[in-house]
Amino acid sequence: MPAQKRLLVACLNWGLGHASRCIPIIKALQKRSVHISLASDGRAYQLLAKEFPTLQIYEMPAYDVHYKTANMFFNIGMQLPKIIRGIYLEHRFIQQLVKEKEIDIIISDNRYGCYTTQSKNIFLTHQLNIKIPFRPFEKIVSLINKQFIKRFDTCWIPDFEERPNLAGSLSHGSNLETTVFIGALSRMRHYPRPKKYDAIAILSGPEPQRTFLEEEFLKQAKTLANSFLLVKGKTDIEEHYIDENIEVYGYMTTETLNDAIMESSLVISRSGYSTIMDLVNLQKKAILLPTPGQTEQEFLADRFEKEGIFYTQRQHNFKLKEALEKAQYYKGFTKASFGENSLRKAIDELLSD
Repeated sequence: MPAQKRLLVACLNWGLGHASRCIPIIKALQKRSVHISLASDGRAYQLLAKEFPTLQIYEMPAYDVHYKTANMFFNIGMQLPKIIRGIYLEHRFIQQLVKEKEIDIIISDNRYGCYTTQSKNIFLTHQLNIKIPFRPFEKIVSLINKQFIKRFDTCWIPDFEERPNLAGSLSHGSNLETTVFIGALSRMRHYPRPKKYDAIAILSGPEPQRTFLEEEFLKQAKTLANSFLLVKGKTDIEEHYIDENIEVYGYMTTETLNDAIMESSLVISRSGYSTIMDLVNLQKKAILLPTPGQTEQEFLADRFEKEGIFYTQRQHNFKLKEALEKAQYYKGFTKASFGENSLRKAIDELLSD
């Protein structure tokens, strides 16, 4: 009998989206005869540790990126040395880990340093073509991005290859030859539940913008007659209380959060790509609030508003009462619009080598 393959899933800690979309991959791998371990840092590490308490998880060097201004280009530019150092440190970390634990396969969700010459290396991303505020630099940045991805054996794209698709030009129109479309990834599913809340607000993303939105949401929600549930997305605290018309949790596990969303008439959230994939499975209407300065989130929010799928507002102009009224006229996703998830086929090919 051949030896059991040892596989590492490494997730970027940039909000909770990267870790949450890795959850269905990890669960699919658990059905196979492979030894699985995990790696991340910060809140993504905490999320994975809560979701998979029986799996070994390693703490990786942190990028420690903060959004100090609403200008994404400036934020990243000022912190580029820190990011490059983070990639270098994680590459050293992974090389040592692969050597010590004899890891055969690495699946890296947007961690550019998580590859070695001793393992098979998969890069997971929906952004082949990077959106930035300065269009003349987009091609240069996308070219550099693809050069990093070429260090990996295969690039898995969590989207549908044909139309309709989710990421649009973010993941399509690339000449990268190693891409494999694996369909939408979501830890959520649709099922009937009695309605309990008018809306659920799910917060995530880097600080301080997450806190800014939390404070503004609470201030406006208290002035309305609607019933709300707020999930702060803070995996490091145990918090639950009810303040008038708002029930608040610091964090919810996947199963509990799934129930809460299905008990809510509407979702209020960032427009991160993992959230978009969740909304496909949940078949919910939503209000999207892009993280200020995150060009990719702004692109996705604008795209789905133009298509009449989700209502969107910018955080600096957030008006909760208006958003609740207008969101009802947007249709949301219907899962029937999309093809079958190709993740199983991709895993079969990965493990057959």
